[in-house]
Amino acid sequence: MNRTRSLLLASLAASILCSHLAPGDSLAFRPKAGTKVSRAWSIKQEQTLDEMNMSMNGQPFPMDLQMDMDMTTENTIEVSDEIIAAADGKITELRRTFDKLGSASSFAMEMAQMPEGGMEQSTTGASALQGKTVAFKWDAEKSAYETSYHESEGEADLIANLDIDMDLAALVPGKEAAAGDTWEIDVKALKPLLMPGGDVGIRPEDPNAAGGGMMPGMDSMGDLNDLVGDLLEGTATAEYAGMQEIEGGKYGVIKLKINIESSNDMADKLAEMAQEMPEGMGEMKVEHMDMEFALEAEGQVLWDVANGHIRMLTLSGKSKVGIDMGMAVSAQGQNMTIENQMAMSGTMDIKLDVSRN
Repeated sequence: MNRTRSLLLASLAASILCSHLAPGDSLAFRPKAGTKVSRAWSIKQEQTLDEMNMSMNGQPFPMDLQMDMDMTTENTIEVSDEIIAAADGKITELRRTFDKLGSASSFAMEMAQMPEGGMEQSTTGASALQGKTVAFKWDAEKSAYETSYHESEGEADLIANLDIDMDLAALVPGKEAAAGDTWEIDVKALKPLLMPGGDVGIRPEDPNAAGGGMMPGMDSMGDLNDLVGDLLEGTATAEYAGMQEIEGGKYGVIKLKINIESSNDMADKLAEMAQEMPEGMGEMKVEHMDMEFALEAEGQVLWDVANGHIRMLTLSGKSKVGIDMGMAVSAQGQNMTIENQMAMSGTMDIKLDVSRN
């Protein structure tokens, strides 16, 4: 009896020990030469004006501007990637074909001082990169990727600010993990989440639509390149929820929580807009234009553990946008300074779907 009891206890102890020593699931980016994937991104923003204050020459604006304003923008980015070479967990050469690049925006404003009490506009955006293939090649001496057109031609400026990162490797710990494990994410590495592929050249086909011709800086409210500055601050955390079988495949499930903010100096862009003022409208000198963006969101990542790359991402939350601008205007023999502060709030939804080719 004692021998049987001892064997049972030993067997139980061994089972418990083995369960604790069993390897976790690999949550790491493992690029392989020859891999081909398609990626479909959708980034949607809805914003409503909360507050606007204007002053002229340091005094409240002479007209009482009671305004209601709503904006909606959705960006679509679809690409096909082929990894040509990889080493030590890093892509060293990649070819990216931009299959579809575009945006759709709507803008509605109600204000008593306007004809018919307001206006509604919609516009679409496009990019000259659509249909082109760009090669990314790692330059070890410069510690940066060199970009070039592959079997096509185009403007050099159009590919100068592209970003190879659509893999979002910063979201995973780069090692094995067990269900319940948590980790911090470097918020500075979240820019590819908010601006997938970098500046892919999506611009309004009609610059005067969606409020751009109504008020300087309004078109920037929905432009990701303007919203997301180089400085990202805040917190981002992840929790591994274990493996799940979804749509016939098994993927690691990662829960995300982010609370970030960014600031961007847009004075140079507003100065360019000022130079394009219609003849007879006077002159405008930009003194400052600062944009702030904040996002508090939660979401989920499906990680393809077997192949070492992201499979799907969904992220939704509340966003805030603020603009603070100042201008010196000379028109009809008068000089004046105008200050304008706007604050908008709404929602942001980001989706990514990746399929292997």
